[in-house]
Amino acid sequence: MTNASRTQLFDIRNLAWDEDLCRLFGIPKDILPEASDSDAEFGETTLDGFFAHPVPIRAVLGDSHAALFGQGCLNKGQVKATYGTGSSVMMNIGETPAVSRHGVVTSIAFARGGKVYYCLEGNINYTGAVITWLKDDLGLIQSAGETGELAESASPEDHTYLVPAFTGLGAPWWRDDVRGILTGISRTTRRAEIVRAALDCIAYQITDVLRAMEEDAGIPIQELRVDGGPTKNRYLMQFQSDIADLPVLVPPAEELSGMGAAYCAGLSLGIYSEEQLFAGTNRKAYRPEMAAAIREEKLAGWQAALEQVLKK
Repeated sequence: MTNASRTQLFDIRNLAWDEDLCRLFGIPKDILPEASDSDAEFGETTLDGFFAHPVPIRAVLGDSHAALFGQGCLNKGQVKATYGTGSSVMMNIGETPAVSRHGVVTSIAFARGGKVYYCLEGNINYTGAVITWLKDDLGLIQSAGETGELAESASPEDHTYLVPAFTGLGAPWWRDDVRGILTGISRTTRRAEIVRAALDCIAYQITDVLRAMEEDAGIPIQELRVDGGPTKNRYLMQFQSDIADLPVLVPPAEELSGMGAAYCAGLSLGIYSEEQLFAGTNRKAYRPEMAAAIREEKLAGWQAALEQVLKK
């Protein structure tokens, strides 16, 4: 059902292919496959003889949904953010779908044990891709690993902001008609300040999505669980914690999507329990250290930069 919910053809409330949408897209409903629970029996495989005996296939989830599961966000109100080329931020909202009025979308988180769990999701176009832009297009860095140290060396008096709307803005703005801006630069703005602005904009965008989710779900977020390559960047993770005013928890493994599918399959087969999988996860925690006044000043600067882009 997670993959079916991505087609624009699936009614996530009635859990069936939608007659009107199929007609709108010109797709015969009878050619579409059955939409199954995430932990259904999907058959078995030897991977073309790689295994000596057939192995059961007992989990199928979409990428972001599997990361939500792999993060152990099984309860209402738990949130994860995957930092990739772009970012997917997801909140488990339980067994009742909520209609978003603040720029995120409602989808199916996963279906297991005969129950369907819904989520709010916000997709951001440019997160890790901003670092790639610094390296491959601007030539300001040689590797992504340099960015943390450069950001930490930047002047605290500099107020440079980057809004990375290279091909528009995703959630919660959904504006494909705008373009990016580097604003607030001064004579003393150097390479380090631009690199810091590039890292900071990742955290600002994710924080905007988190606030939209809180408004839609009516649930205060208690912590943010994160995964993906950029989570190795200590500066970015600390700034994310500071600007969102939330604990940010980084698991030992980066690829939570693959882990989530494996966890779901193992649970459906009774190989292990949820307590074994999630209770003892040793996560690195970043906690807010920034003074509230500084946080509000930085957020106000980000909003002002956004407004310069959005009013175009």
